Amino acid sequence: MVHLILVRHGQSLSNVGGFFTGQTDVPLSPLGERQAEALGAFLRHNFAVDAVYSSDLQRACATVQPFARAAGLTIRKRASLREIDGGAWEGKPVEQIAREYAADYALWREDIGLARCTGGESVRQLQGRAVRAVEEIAAENEGKTVLIATHAAFLRALQCVWQGIPLEEMKDVPWVPNASVTEAEMRGRDVRILRLADVSFLHGAVTSLAKGI
Repeated sequence: MVHLILVRHGQSLSNVGGFFTGQTDVPLSPLGERQAEALGAFLRHNFAVDAVYSSDLQRACATVQPFARAAGLTIRKRASLREIDGGAWEGKPVEQIAREYAADYALWREDIGLARCTGGESVRQLQGRAVRAVEEIAAENEGKTVLIATHAAFLRALQCVWQGIPLEEMKDVPWVPNASVTEAEMRGRDVRILRLADVSFLHGAVTSLAKGI
């Protein structure tokens, strides 16, 4: 059995600005940095973590850096934990994407599980990558507690697998907030979710995606 603690990165500058970030490397906002500090304190008081993994994008690494530094743990960076590859949407304002890639973006908004970023990954491809990435980390850490920092669409797609929700119904699964904690136990491919999108420790400083994404 592996004890998994998955966190979404704190608020990023692109979350504030309403840009589609995908795999574009952007920093945390000042509020995101405060969320990371609050997350670190929560993790220190509630979990005995053996290893820390993160997407290699800076907003994810920076979110778990306060905890890793205090715990004396090295962050193991994995490109496989990145957000969806946004293709032609990367770094563009959502209003521009909606104009230039109207059909693809409408599907993202209305039926995300069946969507593909123009020139990038489909959500189905992302889901397959997410499952493989987490299973690989679990296989390396049998009997341990592992912290994983990743991204919103990654977590949403993974949640569908763990809860037996088909991609056709992913549109009904909410986005998890920034710096939220999801806790699970994994035994082989069997997963039991113990805590989902917990932000109680943020004390009202709760943010999610920019409006319209």
